[in-house]
Amino acid sequence: MRRPEPSVTRRYWIYRVLAVFWMAALYWLSSRQSLPAPHLFWGQDKIEHGVAFGILGMLFALSFSTVQGKNRTKRLIILILLVALYGLSDEVHQYFVPGRDASFWDLCADATGGFLAAFFLLRKGQRFSRKKSRPHLDIPEI
Repeated sequence: MRRPEPSVTRRYWIYRVLAVFWMAALYWLSSRQSLPAPHLFWGQDKIEHGVAFGILGMLFALSFSTVQGKNRTKRLIILILLVALYGLSDEVHQYFVPGRDASFWDLCADATGGFLAAFFLLRKGQRFSRKKSRPHLDIPEI
């Protein structure tokens, strides 16, 4: 197994640091009694949760791309668990904030957003590595 270049490893550490800062931002937002967002439609908060935790899933996926030779399915499961566990801690935290409540459906939106972002990023990486390893083949795989 080949080790990644130092500049590549540094880039992945940057994504890890960004993930920690994003988690801190989510924690800070969860600490507010209310957020200054207008209510436009039913279910808007679930989409907001999905997008916020989708960004976290994306940062996690980008930060774990250094792991070479690992099964993508295993990596995806680990990413989903990380995002879901942070979502669970966020919901527990919100339970103790006056004016906020913990919701199972918010946790589902958190995990779904993280899953979709990580899935599409890992899928994109798989396509890129497939094209990179066989640039002379124009036949689509079945």
